Amino acid sequence: MTELTHRTEESAGEASLGLAPRPDSLAMSVYNTIRQAIVDGKLPAASRVTEAGLAKQLGVSKTPVREALLRLKEVGLVESDGPRADRIVTPSAVRLRDAYEVREALEMKSARLAAERGHRDVLLAARHEAERTVVAADKRDFAAYRAADEAFHTTIARATGNARLARLIDDANAMIIALRQRDLPGIDASPVCASQHMAISKALLDGDVELSSKLMEEHVRSVGDNVVAYLTDHGAPQHA
Repeated sequence: MTELTHRTEESAGEASLGLAPRPDSLAMSVYNTIRQAIVDGKLPAASRVTEAGLAKQLGVSKTPVREALLRLKEVGLVESDGPRADRIVTPSAVRLRDAYEVREALEMKSARLAAERGHRDVLLAARHEAERTVVAADKRDFAAYRAADEAFHTTIARATGNARLARLIDDANAMIIALRQRDLPGIDASPVCASQHMAISKALLDGDVELSSKLMEEHVRSVGDNVVAYLTDHGAPQHA
């Protein structure tokens, strides 16, 4: 993807974006590209975007851009800004708190179902990702930690066998991951979080439904509390 500059949408529309690789569909490729541009700051917080401008940058029609923007609105990375434009969201303590509360409920159910009916091979894959977070946290390798952390939670969601639940978790995490990666890199890449992953993975492999759910609840809540506290302490707005 070529670099987006911090300009208004009208002038930024002259640039060109490369589509994200391995699309499941054109709309998904457009979604992934715009989401990554938000993470990278190429589409900065509060910047204004339009279907026409993004379509020109991406070299596609407005239809897949419209579909991608609708999903980005659903996950909370984009908000309406008038009848023909949208705006990249600005992080706020309340916005992140709300997102973590939704994530907590979904991830608790995911852990419960994974413990009840997850295939052992998939649960072992989750264990492997938990081990990767331990190594990455010890090395303070934020990129490696982030990749393993996302894979850990995604693998647990896959173990539920519930594609709808996995999609809801992915949507709930999309804003959290994007804004955290953009504005709070490395805040959760700690040995404490990694050890929580290990405890969760053990409970899953033991088939302990109640403990798996309880440990996941505590994990997501503690990370959410840390993120919200960090934003509050560093002067982020309470409301966007």
